[in-house]
Amino acid sequence: MTAEEKLLFEIINRLHDRFGKHAILRGGMVLRILGCERYTNDVDYVFVPYTSKMDIVEDVLAALQAIPGIILNHSMNSKCLRIKVFQGKTAVQVEIKTAMAESVIVLSTKYLAEQMGLPPRLLPVVDLSLALADKLAAWNERRLPRDLYDVFFFLRMGIRPDSDRLEKRLLKPQYSKLVKDNDRFHGSDPQTFYPFLREKIMLLDENDFLTSLADILPNDELQGLFLRLRAEVAKL
Repeated sequence: MTAEEKLLFEIINRLHDRFGKHAILRGGMVLRILGCERYTNDVDYVFVPYTSKMDIVEDVLAALQAIPGIILNHSMNSKCLRIKVFQGKTAVQVEIKTAMAESVIVLSTKYLAEQMGLPPRLLPVVDLSLALADKLAAWNERRLPRDLYDVFFFLRMGIRPDSDRLEKRLLKPQYSKLVKDNDRFHGSDPQTFYPFLREKIMLLDENDFLTSLADILPNDELQGLFLRLRAEVAKL
């Protein structure tokens, strides 16, 4: 457990205490709660039911300012409320989107709480089939190796993506500038997207892929990962 993750866990507890079921966890910290070993230094949320990020910003900042030794730097754009959180030499980031509704499940934080000698809590998180659909769409839009690893983790758990969510994301992608026009997926049908994904994985350089994950995964998880990823994606 790193200093960054201890701070993230404190942030999660503070926001849960303040907002309860209205603060729905998403992203990499959900995987950490599920036992994933991938390192993360940010935490992502969707807050419901809110029409605007302006509706929550003051209350969110007030909740976080209660953490001892905290310095906050926040900004907003069309996508999210982004808060950089500093505690001494430790720096993490919080990203919050808003929506009127979201499908959720409830998870226990036992896996992480036990590492810090704290009691577990029950947190609402985005439904895992929706989370996997979002991860697939995120990989399509930015092509980050960590997104592929997260896809692998969900698939290994037996989760399958929500087709409606994935189709909606594929229909209106928000591509990174790094994804060239001729490398983009043109379409919205998940059943057409899956062969596209498999083809792109086959074209990856295994050494480059593993090297890019070396800082966020333990070495024993990297061993054989490329083959295991291909095997899980082949099940889509």
